[in-house]
Amino acid sequence: MKTRHYVLLIFSLFILSILSYTISINKDRKDISLPNASVNYDIHKDILYKKTPENKELKLDIYQPKNIHKKTPVVIYLHGGAWVRSDKSVITKNFRQYVLSEMIKNNYTVISIDYTLLNKKIHLDKPLQDCKDVLAWIRENAEIYQLDMDNIGIWGASSGAHLALLTAYNQEPETLPKLNYAVNFYGPTDLNELFRTDANPVALEIFKLYARGQFMLRHKKILELTGYNIENQKKQAIKECSIYSPLTYVSKETIPTLIFHGTNDDVVDISQSELLKNALENNKIYHKYYIINNAKHTFSNINLHEAKDIARKTVDFMNSMIKETNGVD
Repeated sequence: MKTRHYVLLIFSLFILSILSYTISINKDRKDISLPNASVNYDIHKDILYKKTPENKELKLDIYQPKNIHKKTPVVIYLHGGAWVRSDKSVITKNFRQYVLSEMIKNNYTVISIDYTLLNKKIHLDKPLQDCKDVLAWIRENAEIYQLDMDNIGIWGASSGAHLALLTAYNQEPETLPKLNYAVNFYGPTDLNELFRTDANPVALEIFKLYARGQFMLRHKKILELTGYNIENQKKQAIKECSIYSPLTYVSKETIPTLIFHGTNDDVVDISQSELLKNALENNKIYHKYYIINNAKHTFSNINLHEAKDIARKTVDFMNSMIKETNGVD
């Protein structure tokens, strides 16, 4: 009897904690369709910034204030989509359009990019290289689009935030333009913690038995991200998860970071942002951390007031990062 109770206890605890990266099923607060934001901007669409070794074209969209007369600060946007789907156009949808609108009103140029998506054969090194290559493209085209190379930030959501943080925390300033800050919307920061790569084998078997779909999703994601099978290449998978975790690179040299996360996020648990916040605090790195009560992943259920508040706080943070010699009009 004691053994049975012990197994049930393990199973109960495991179901609650084993997998942060799950398919969202929260229905406590319904999704909200926000009205279109009022914004007037110039857009340069589908500009080729690189061809991959596989000869695939990667493109970007540039959103700029109308009638600009001097160089503008720049922010690069990386979309979410679990590393395997979506595209650069989502910046104009849902609450993101209000953040974009506020940036344009404050004379920012926003560059939304497509990057290489993952599968069984393509892993994280590819989209991370794309992020470096777009920085090189920005440097080469700064004069054409009046881009201020002294004021560049990077912004991402979910898996895009994960890529943005990795790019920001592993800069090559001697060869690429320097990023001054990072904006993280509900992104993963510690992949080993996210996927519980050190989970007890017995507990994993129980989890596999009772929640096979989530178990297989965990397995699939780790393989896509790292190229290693967590079942028979566990040591290599854990090592790669560490290499591709932004938390690994937080130091006293880390750039300022803005963080947003919702309390009802059942895709990327809010504990991922808590870990980052604590690491930034421990290293005395300037940061802002905002918790959005009851918000789900992608903030799909926030209202108009919340969307505008997030937009204002984001741009307030960005404005505080602008070098005084190139202040925003």
